[in-house]
Amino acid sequence: MTFNSFEYFIFLPVVFMLYWFVFNKSGKSQNILLVLASVFFYCWADWRFLALVIINALFNYYMGISIAGAKKEKTQKHLLWAGVAFNIVILGYFKYFNFFYDSFVDMLNFFGSHANPSSLKLLLPLGISFFTFQTLGYLIDIYNYNIKPSRNLLAFSTYVIYFPKIIAGPIERAQKFLPQIEGKRTFDQDMAIDGLRQMLWGLFAKIVLADNLFPVVHGIFSNSGSETGSTLFMGLILSTIQVYFDFAGYSNIAIGTSKLFGIRLMKNFDTPFFSTNISDFWNRWHISLSSWMLDYLFTPLSFVLRKRKKKGLILSIMITFIVVGFWHGANWTFIVFGILNGIYYIPLILKGKVIKSSLGGSSKIFPSVTEFVQMLGLFLLLSVTIIFFWVNNIAEAFTYLSHVFSPSFFVLPDLKRVVYIIPAIIIFFVIEWMTRDKDHPLQFSGQPVYLRWGSYLIIGFVVLLAFEKDPNAFIYLQF
Repeated sequence: MTFNSFEYFIFLPVVFMLYWFVFNKSGKSQNILLVLASVFFYCWADWRFLALVIINALFNYYMGISIAGAKKEKTQKHLLWAGVAFNIVILGYFKYFNFFYDSFVDMLNFFGSHANPSSLKLLLPLGISFFTFQTLGYLIDIYNYNIKPSRNLLAFSTYVIYFPKIIAGPIERAQKFLPQIEGKRTFDQDMAIDGLRQMLWGLFAKIVLADNLFPVVHGIFSNSGSETGSTLFMGLILSTIQVYFDFAGYSNIAIGTSKLFGIRLMKNFDTPFFSTNISDFWNRWHISLSSWMLDYLFTPLSFVLRKRKKKGLILSIMITFIVVGFWHGANWTFIVFGILNGIYYIPLILKGKVIKSSLGGSSKIFPSVTEFVQMLGLFLLLSVTIIFFWVNNIAEAFTYLSHVFSPSFFVLPDLKRVVYIIPAIIIFFVIEWMTRDKDHPLQFSGQPVYLRWGSYLIIGFVVLLAFEKDPNAFIYLQF
């Protein structure tokens, strides 16, 4: 069951009605329903790893209490490292065992040992990267006295397995989530309506845009050897946009769904393609991951390496983005993705300042020429980088790029594939630009009723027309 499936549009109203009309007596009863609904949701997606989620919740619940209850700082530190090790080992085993094993076999073969890889291929539990980072951050925050451990197992279990975020985030912080579910929630009509609007925008991004771009992008990458350079370049541009539509669409549906239950999740995307530099981009793209890496990895690293000054900052950035890349997937292509993003930071560090764009909250109707050139240049740079999301190995990426910048680059690309979707893409980004100071583009304020409802009906109708019985999976489900 995914957010863009027919089953979900039956599941969600049922849970909503039970939550507000049957299990509405107390916060405890509401949490019981959320846990049961989340277990059902996760089992529908893949029941084989439910036990792993339960073990994660129980272990980190009791480990958090143990860290806070330890009398000596040394004991606290040992318990923290035990908790971190447990979470990392579980994540590493399921997500990275195949990668390290295959890399080891390849190294042996490189030195002429003629080793034969086994057929062992571990399945990847859904959402493991997301709920592991959540609980890692929880333990670290307890150790740093940023939060007190939860002593309500039901509430903590709700935090771990809550179905709007269990599969692909956002990576929620316990100090913001747990206080919202420790007491009874009362129905907030305005919040629920806003949640429906945000879900609608997310469905438009996923079903109408991302899913229609996918066959175009997949076709270009699958036949890259026979495509012209200009068509391959178009593939780079569209693949970058498609990744954004897909994951931002997912995040908006998740956040909007949660609002229906009176629980706010953190914003995960903030018009990232309007950024004018790489630092600003990562402040706006996959915010829950980038802020997690900033707080729990980059900041401690930069503190340890502070005596090395700019060299220390560069090293901290490079390590952080290598981890960001590896978090995305067990492949050398993702490591290269992280390295490239780290390299893009170096000029900002050498200049002695990391600039944040003011475009997000400005009242400008149009960006300046300088700002537009900066946005366009950054987008093209990111498009070259995103190629490592799509290829199977590094060699394929460089082969693709070498074909892009061949003489056929100046041949007109095959626009017949995308002519039908280009107007929708343009409309999407125009609306995002006009509403860039909002939490989401359909958060109208002060607009006439006919304009608001006309927009909802048109978008809803287009989503229904594009809806498919067997929808495409969200890209980030594989992470």
